[in-house]
Amino acid sequence: MSTINLIIGGVDVSERVEVESYSVRKVRKTSSEFTRFDGNEIANRVGCYYELSVSFEDVPDRLMRALTGALDSDKIEITFTDPHSGSTDGCTTAVFGRGESTGGKVANELDDGLYWNLSISVKSEIIPAEGCL
Repeated sequence: MSTINLIIGGVDVSERVEVESYSVRKVRKTSSEFTRFDGNEIANRVGCYYELSVSFEDVPDRLMRALTGALDSDKIEITFTDPHSGSTDGCTTAVFGRGESTGGKVANELDDGLYWNLSISVKSEIIPAEGCL
């Protein structure tokens, strides 16, 4: 059982996450920097965004179709395990943009259908500064 929670566009893929591949980064976004009279550099914090990367193995065809359907949307709501989260379940929900690609590679063809391997990498929309570190 995976301890990583990952729900992509309403599709729960938590049990298929390859734990070693799971990566969450929170990136600060700042406006242009300037130097104050005392020589200290100042950057106005605009907000932040998340970068999420993960791989999946042996995803059944039915789940794969639901997942690629969700990933093909222009905006994707994703709930994910996040070390930055202040919630009791350790998860954050954010809106992400469509990744560069969807789909994957067939790993197995068994009597009950195809099984897929895939990797995704997506970036969230900017979260205004009051919601960031």
